[in-house]
Amino acid sequence: MLKVKKENKDKRAAAFVEDKRAGVSSAIFDERNLLKVQERKQKKVKIKSSISDIIPVVDMTANGYFELRNHEYLEILQLTSKDVYTLNEDDKNRDIYTFAFFLQSYLEDVKLIPLNFPVDTSIQQSFIKRKLERTKNPILQKKLQELQFIESYRTNREFYLFIYADSEYNLTNKRNQVERLLHRTCPIIDIEDEKKINILYKLNNLNSKNKQ
Repeated sequence: MLKVKKENKDKRAAAFVEDKRAGVSSAIFDERNLLKVQERKQKKVKIKSSISDIIPVVDMTANGYFELRNHEYLEILQLTSKDVYTLNEDDKNRDIYTFAFFLQSYLEDVKLIPLNFPVDTSIQQSFIKRKLERTKNPILQKKLQELQFIESYRTNREFYLFIYADSEYNLTNKRNQVERLLHRTCPIIDIEDEKKINILYKLNNLNSKNKQ
């Protein structure tokens, strides 16, 4: 055992002498290593200063389409949702087959995105509050509490379809094609530009509680 250790020690000593002869430094804090570390620090990726430099959306066109950084265009379509638990088997199967036919027929890129939005009861609350200023009705007070509870703890689930094209003209044609294919099972709902912006905000700030 001692002999093996002595041989290993002799080999390390011989290797150290060879390194010295070859001009190789075995020091831990080699200046060349220090220069390499400094070069890596200088090559650090620059952090983008604004969210506008990160997200793919550049601008919104007059037609309500979003212009993307890769020179494509995006349209956001809202789909009419259904309560599938109240449908009979025939209606449910028809909707499934119709949507499957859409996925087979529309060969372009799409994204189907479900989002939960807080329920906005501010208009109803304002009406009841005005009533309560004139009369202290306990029924109205209870109704106000119910609306406040719904706004705080309930959400609406909505479904959106993102479609893309290389020009606004082609995007309009694709939108018309989607409307034709889906008009029986989940018709397209026209949404305002402000709501489209809110959808993008929601996607980039998933913990936000913004309203529609």
